[in-house]
Amino acid sequence: MKSCTIDGAGLADAAAAYQELAAAFNAPNYFGANPDALWDAITEYSGEPVEIVWLDSARSAEILGQRFREIMAVLETAAAEGRLELQLK
Repeated sequence: MKSCTIDGAGLADAAAAYQELAAAFNAPNYFGANPDALWDAITEYSGEPVEIVWLDSARSAEILGQRFREIMAVLETAAAEGRLELQLK
């Protein structure tokens, strides 16, 4: 299983989170830092299963606000569909 760990304590902004997630799903260079692009990257991904571990997610929620909720909505939907494993810590 491929793992993507996002360190919420050191996360500067939503773009940094999207960059980490894009790399996990081998998104193309033109990947846009938005929920639709993230969903496309996840649903078009055909590699090994991916586990997303988001450390200090409460801090990320505080810093990123609405952008965090948008990212989480995509990740939670994808996890519910079995497209990835998600752990918030």
